[in-house]
Amino acid sequence: MPPFEEASADELAAFAALSEREKMVQGLAQDLMRDRLKARDLCQKYNNHPFIDWREDLQLNEFYGPDSRLQHLADLFELPLERVRSIAIEPPLYVDYGYNIEFKGDFYANFGCVFLDCAKISFGERTILAPGVHIYCATHSVHVDERVAAYERAYPVEIGDDTWIGGHVTIVGPAKIGKNCTVAAGSMVKGDFPDNCVIGGVPARILKHLDPPTGPINPKDKRLVVPLPGSKSAAKNDRVKF
Repeated sequence: MPPFEEASADELAAFAALSEREKMVQGLAQDLMRDRLKARDLCQKYNNHPFIDWREDLQLNEFYGPDSRLQHLADLFELPLERVRSIAIEPPLYVDYGYNIEFKGDFYANFGCVFLDCAKISFGERTILAPGVHIYCATHSVHVDERVAAYERAYPVEIGDDTWIGGHVTIVGPAKIGKNCTVAAGSMVKGDFPDNCVIGGVPARILKHLDPPTGPINPKDKRLVVPLPGSKSAAKNDRVKF
């Protein structure tokens, strides 16, 4: 443990002038328990609020309503209700604060995701999360005296456009995942990863580099009517062919 070093009067004054939220964003020791309790209340209201009643002509953009339900997300993320309509999250959802989460475009998260957003979490356009994805910005000092005083620290997480995060992936800040990536189920991710790659493992590493996308797939493309490589159906077809 490093020796005790007293902060200067100017450093203490600058620290005291910051709000707890400003301290959090700057990665300084902070205490924001009241904000966390507010977020917990909003998550509970969202998770327990009934969906819109089913009907045959129900449109996809209506499914996560009614507006009274979506308003809980709007309050949680501090976003306009209209913006929240493109953010689809299956309950239950758990966050620390909510207002440190940025959505750059359409977003989908499956059941049981956890976002400890003590620092900024940024989701690129069309990000898709499978069930049970956990993102941890929050951390604690290895020095016990900070933990005893109930201070926290945090590191940001950034996820690029068109990235798919598999089931039960854990992402620990600081982390930056590029665009057009796939993260294999069960991986533990920390650090920086480039665009256009498949990531997997504990700890995660690059498993495969991908060609950049060329645009939405043609609905007549044969790839849509054959099993993905590695599936049981694909293996059966291979046996028949050979």
